[in-house]
Amino acid sequence: MKFVKPGRNLMNYLNYPQKFALISSLFILPVVLLTYLLFSELQSRVDFAQKELYGNQYLRPLRHLLEETLKAKVASDRSDKSTKTTEFKSQMDLALNKLNQLDQKFGSDFKTTDLLRSYQKVNEQFDTLQVSPNSKSASNNYQQSLRKLQDLWVQVGDQSNLILDPDLDTYYLMDTTLLKLPEIQINLAEIQSISQKEPMQGAINPSDQVQLIALMSKLKQLNANLSRKMATAFNNNPTGNLHPKLLTPLQQLNRTIERLTNQMDTLSLNPRSLQTITYAEMAEESLQHSFSLWDATIQELDFLLQKRINGFVNKQQWITAFILIILAIAAYLFICFYHGMMQVVSSLKTASQRMVDGNLKDAVTLESRDELADVVRSFNTVADVLREAEAKYRSIFENSVEGIFQTSADGAYLIANPMLAKIYGYDTPEELIASMTNVGEQLYVDRDRRTEFAQLIKQQGKISGFESQIYRKDGNIIWISETARAIYDAQQNIAGYEGTVEDITRRKQAEVEVMQLTQQLQDENLRMTTELNVTRRLQKMLMPTDAELDAVVGLEIAGFMEPAAEVGGDYYDVIQHEGKVSISIGDVTGHGLESGVVMIMAQMAVRTLLVNGETSSAKFLNSVNRALYDNTQRMRSRKNMSLALLEYKAGDLYLTGQHEELIIVRQDGQIEHIDTLDLGFPLALEADISCFIAEVKVHLYSGDIAVLYTDGISEAVDTHNNQYGLEKMYEVLKQNRDRSVQEIRQAVIADLMQHIGKQKVFDDITLLVMKQK
Repeated sequence: MKFVKPGRNLMNYLNYPQKFALISSLFILPVVLLTYLLFSELQSRVDFAQKELYGNQYLRPLRHLLEETLKAKVASDRSDKSTKTTEFKSQMDLALNKLNQLDQKFGSDFKTTDLLRSYQKVNEQFDTLQVSPNSKSASNNYQQSLRKLQDLWVQVGDQSNLILDPDLDTYYLMDTTLLKLPEIQINLAEIQSISQKEPMQGAINPSDQVQLIALMSKLKQLNANLSRKMATAFNNNPTGNLHPKLLTPLQQLNRTIERLTNQMDTLSLNPRSLQTITYAEMAEESLQHSFSLWDATIQELDFLLQKRINGFVNKQQWITAFILIILAIAAYLFICFYHGMMQVVSSLKTASQRMVDGNLKDAVTLESRDELADVVRSFNTVADVLREAEAKYRSIFENSVEGIFQTSADGAYLIANPMLAKIYGYDTPEELIASMTNVGEQLYVDRDRRTEFAQLIKQQGKISGFESQIYRKDGNIIWISETARAIYDAQQNIAGYEGTVEDITRRKQAEVEVMQLTQQLQDENLRMTTELNVTRRLQKMLMPTDAELDAVVGLEIAGFMEPAAEVGGDYYDVIQHEGKVSISIGDVTGHGLESGVVMIMAQMAVRTLLVNGETSSAKFLNSVNRALYDNTQRMRSRKNMSLALLEYKAGDLYLTGQHEELIIVRQDGQIEHIDTLDLGFPLALEADISCFIAEVKVHLYSGDIAVLYTDGISEAVDTHNNQYGLEKMYEVLKQNRDRSVQEIRQAVIADLMQHIGKQKVFDDITLLVMKQK
C-alpha cells in the first residue's frame, strides 16, 4: 500500500534499537502530555478549592467585625444612650488587627487592601461616638462603615472563588455565609435600632411603624429564601454532614424570625398593642442565632472544601502511583521483549550460517508463543522442508527415470546420475564420467549435434526436447531427448550445461507405427463420414415436405429439426392418409448414428401402421414400441425414445404417448399445458407397454395454436449455463399468436438462438407449430 510505504522505508532504514527508541518516544510523548494535562486540571481544582478556604479564613474576622459593628450601631441608637460603644470599639479593633494580618497574606490575591484601608479610615471616625453616640453624624458614620464592610465582604467572595463554587451543597453554604446571613443580620440590626429609638411608651410613631413593617416583610422573605436554599444544600450533600450539624441552628433562627415577623400583622392593625422593646429583644435573639448559624455553616463549608481538596490530592497520588507502576511494568516488559527479540534474531542468524555451511539438522528453539515464535517455527519449517527437499532431491537424483547431468562447456561430464549411466550403457555414473571426456566426439552420431546444442542454448538460454541419435557404450545407436539450460560464471559467460536425458528410442519406433495407424484411421474416417452424410441426408429426406404440410386440411403446420451432431435423434412427422391426419414427435436418447437409426426405425413403424389402417391408439403405440424393442435388443443398444401421437379430426386433437407437454395457445393469449406423463411409456424399454397407454382429447378453435417440441429447446443453455426454459417460449408464442405458423416458428427459433449465443448446442432441437384455420 502506498500509505504505509514511507513509514516502512523509514523502519527498514533503522536498526532495532533505533526502532524501539523511535516508537517509545512517540508513545511516551502523548502519555506525558495527557498526564500533564490531567495533573494540571486536578491541581487547578485543588487551587480553586484552596482559594475558597482562604476566602473563608478572611471572612471569619469580617464576620466578627460585622457583629461588633452592628452591636455598636444598635447601642448608639438606644434611647437610654448606652455607653457600651467603647467596649464594642475595642472588639472591632481586635477583629480589624486580625483582618490586617490576613490581608498581608491574601490581599494581593483578593485585591482587598484598598477596600480595607478605606474601611479603616471610616472606622477611625468611631472615636466621635464617645462624645455624641446618638448624633446623626454617628449614625451616618455607622451606615458608611457597614457599606464599606459589605464591599469588602463581596470582594472576598468574588476573588476567592466562593461565588463560583461548582457543587450544590458548598455553593448554597457559600451563598448562606456570603450573602443571605449578612443581609438578614443587617436587617435584624435595623429592626433592633428602630425599636430602641423611642422611650418605652407602648407606642411607635407612624414613620417607624412603616419602616418596621417593611423590614419585617423583607426579613420574612429572606428567612424563607434561606430555608429553601439550605434545604437544597442538605439534599445535595453526598457526605451527609450538613443535615445533622446545621439543621438545629437553622431551625432556631427560623423560629425566632418567624416569631418576630408574626408581629407584623399586629403592628399594622394596632401599633400600641405591643411595646417596642419586645421587637428589640426578639431581633437581638434572632441576631445571635444568625451568627451561631454562620459560625456552624462556615465550619462545615471548610470541612467540605478540605474534603474536596483531599480527594483531588488522593487522585493525584493514585494516578501518580498507577502511572509509575504501569511505566515500570511497560519498561520491564519492553526490555524483556527487546532482549527476547534480539536473542531470536541472533539464533536465526546462527542457524542461517549453519544452513549455508550445509548443516540442516539442528532446529532453532524458542520458548515464546508470539509472532516471533511463528517466525522461528516458519524458519524451522523451511529448514525441515530444505532437509526433505535435499533428501528428495538426492532420492530423485539417484532414482530418477531420466538421466540427470552436468557438463563443462568443453563437453566433459561433471555430474551424472545412475539412470544416465544406464541409458548410455555404463555400470556406474563414475565410469561414465571417467570415460566420457568429450561429448561432441564420443556421444553423438552426428558430430555437429553438440555445436547445434550449444548454439541453441546460447540463443534461448535453454532448450527442451532436443532429440539426437547417440552411441551407447556397446556401440548400439539409440534416440535421446535432452532438456538443458546454461550455467553462467560471475562474468555471465557460459561455464557449462545441466539438464535431463530421456531414452526415446521406443517412442521413435512407436511414431512410425502411429503414422501407419493414422493413415488407416484417415481412410476409415473418410468412409464413416460418407456413411454419416448418407444417414443425415436420409433423415432430411424422411422429414415431411412443405407441400405435404400445406396439404393438411384444417391446420396450418410448420416444423423445424436441427440435430446437435451430424446425425440427430429427434423425430417428427405429419401424415395425411385417406382423410386422416396423424402427427407424431419423438426424441431418441443421445444423438449420433445409432440414435438416427432408431429414429428412422420409429418413423418407418409409425408410417407402416398408419398405412395399414391401425385405428386403436393403444395397439398403434404398443406395436411401434415392440418393433423398436426387438430391433434395439438385436442391436444390443440401450437407446429408447419418447413418442407422442396426435390424430386430428375437424378441430379435435387426440393425444397419445409420453413426451414433452403439448402447449395450447388460445386466440385470447391464454396458455394451456397438456401433460403427457400418464399417456404412455418410453419406447424400447419394455416389450409390452399397453397398460401404460391412455388418450386425451383437445379441441382447437379458429386461431388456436398447438405446439410440440423436444427437450433440446427447454434445456438449451447459454454461456452462463442458464436454461432457456418454457416461460420464454410461452411469451414468444403469446406475442406472435396472430402471425402465421412459419413466422411463429421463426420467432421461437430466433429467440432460442439468441439465448444460446456462442454456447455449443448439446441436444437436438425440434419444434412443430400447428394453427387451427
